[in-house]
Amino acid sequence: MLYFRPHHFLCTLGFQGLGYSPAFVENYKDIVTQLLAPNGDEVIIQVVKHTDSICSPCPHKREQLCKYQAKIDRLDHAHGQALGIRVGDKITWGQAKERIAQHISIKVFHEICSSCSWKSLGVCEQALTNLHNR
Repeated sequence: MLYFRPHHFLCTLGFQGLGYSPAFVENYKDIVTQLLAPNGDEVIIQVVKHTDSICSPCPHKREQLCKYQAKIDRLDHAHGQALGIRVGDKITWGQAKERIAQHISIKVFHEICSSCSWKSLGVCEQALTNLHNR
């Protein structure tokens, strides 16, 4: 089982091999590889409020919190509301993608990700557009 903060569902959809450190990128690549595998849509992900499977090697990690915790809390709250998920929920990666497709329009994306420093790269928006066009 994987553990994701609410905002990491959309981040994972848009992951393109970029990150905060080489160890962070390698860990994230491993997670994405697992989710893209033939049975990846069946992987169970539990929603958490603290640092998660993606955060484990992040240089901004401070035990179970992030150096930028207030900003992350705002992102998590917005994403949790938009996706209809709460801390403790368990969903599969396939269910997560369905929720993203159903509940995150481009307009909603721009609202819930407005404070994200990665937003300007356009990779999440493109991944969301691709998901909607399937």
